[in-house]
Amino acid sequence: MKIETINRTVYNSVRGSVYNSVYNSVQASVVDSVWNSVAESVRNSVWGSVGDSVQDSVGDWVKERNKEA
Repeated sequence: MKIETINRTVYNSVRGSVYNSVYNSVQASVVDSVWNSVAESVRNSVWGSVGDSVQDSVGDWVKERNKEA
């Protein structure tokens, strides 16, 4: 193998490793951050809505029971 070929192979290998490492790190932190934010927002919205609905239903039921008593 020629020295130039070895140098090019090593260079491409190192460059690929560094690029993949940086890309994966950035992708993981950005994707995780965005995903967690969206997931939390959706979860809070859904649970807030369900919680409000349950509280309203229980409150209405308690009011009706109190009227009957």
